[in-house]
Amino acid sequence: MDQSQKRISAFAVAAIIVLFVLFVACRLALREPSPSPQQEPPGTESAKSLPRQTSLDFAAIDNQPAEPPVGQLENSTVTNAAVLYRQAFALYNTLSKDEKGLLVDWRTNVDASIDAELCEKMRPICDIMHRATAVTNCDWGIEPLMYDTKLPHLSPARAISRAAIWNAAHCRGDDLPGAADDVLSALRLGRSVSHTAVVGSLVDMAIQAVAESYVAANVGLFRGSETQRLTSILTDPAYEAEPSLAMEQEAIIHDRFVAKLASMPADEFEKSISQMLDGGDAPKMDRAVALAKYKQVTDSEHDLAKALASGSADEYEAWLQQRSELEQSNPLAKELLSSWDKFVDRVERAAVSRAMVVAALEVAEAGPSALQSHPDPSTGQPFVYTETTDGFELQSSFQTNGVPLKMQFK
Repeated sequence: MDQSQKRISAFAVAAIIVLFVLFVACRLALREPSPSPQQEPPGTESAKSLPRQTSLDFAAIDNQPAEPPVGQLENSTVTNAAVLYRQAFALYNTLSKDEKGLLVDWRTNVDASIDAELCEKMRPICDIMHRATAVTNCDWGIEPLMYDTKLPHLSPARAISRAAIWNAAHCRGDDLPGAADDVLSALRLGRSVSHTAVVGSLVDMAIQAVAESYVAANVGLFRGSETQRLTSILTDPAYEAEPSLAMEQEAIIHDRFVAKLASMPADEFEKSISQMLDGGDAPKMDRAVALAKYKQVTDSEHDLAKALASGSADEYEAWLQQRSELEQSNPLAKELLSSWDKFVDRVERAAVSRAMVVAALEVAEAGPSALQSHPDPSTGQPFVYTETTDGFELQSSFQTNGVPLKMQFK
């Protein structure tokens, strides 16, 4: 092999190393331990849950058409909810740093005068979010997704969802329909960002957790139509399909990257990898071998997406066995596939949490006997009910790190 071929082979492996770095960040995020239910209120989540295989920022997506001012949107027919959400992002960004800090946690209490001023500023943001909830289409304009695609909608979506829950807690008073509207708008926005590979699915689950924590602390207030509306969205079958779609997107992103590398002429390939590494050195490996091993990884991700779509525990166990065997012969598999069981754990935890909140809403209205109609999805048996001094507690058989999932309801 001449020197030019050796350099090309070396740079091929360098590309894989760059992807290692990107996925290590994702793996670390997925390995973040869940908080103990006894230590934190249900649904509390950390910003560290966001994987970094894609870039997150607040910049506008390149080549997006200019959007009309908020006032003009009031009299127009909007067919893409993303247009409305970006208007809400823009209004949120006019708030001060201190005001944004207050909106991070709906449990934050401040002086009544500050509450009133912030509620006034939140009103147009929530109004836009409510309108976006009624628009079925939401296209963020970021397809086709690649491993380096910027996702500027995720961070502000998470921020205004938290803000909407803060609004429900601080600005609604006795307006329970309005509070339910705020919760629904946050959950709908989470659904709208979930179709952004695994990182979008994780953001959606984080938004769900915040909304559920508010409902859990106020479950005794919701009745009748409000209970029905919250139950309807939390039991939407789309939630069950989203994780498999996210994993399939992840696999397709990696398919595209492999195809891009494989189709590059030698000189372009070398230049591209050199730019990614900023001139750094890379270990030696044959280009064709490296691409073939990476293709095995993407095929395994497609298989995991199918297992998630089926909902079969046996299919998932078969995938875990397949992954274990692949890791023995493919070093890339050990690096790039080892975190996905943590993602699946979060998916299962989110499903149990949604079911638990739905059961609690029914218990608040009809009493503990309602648990018979709302079983724990991890076992098919009723949640364990315990009365508390100010409400009740539900416990699932589902465990993370040996700790069963519990929620307090008031």
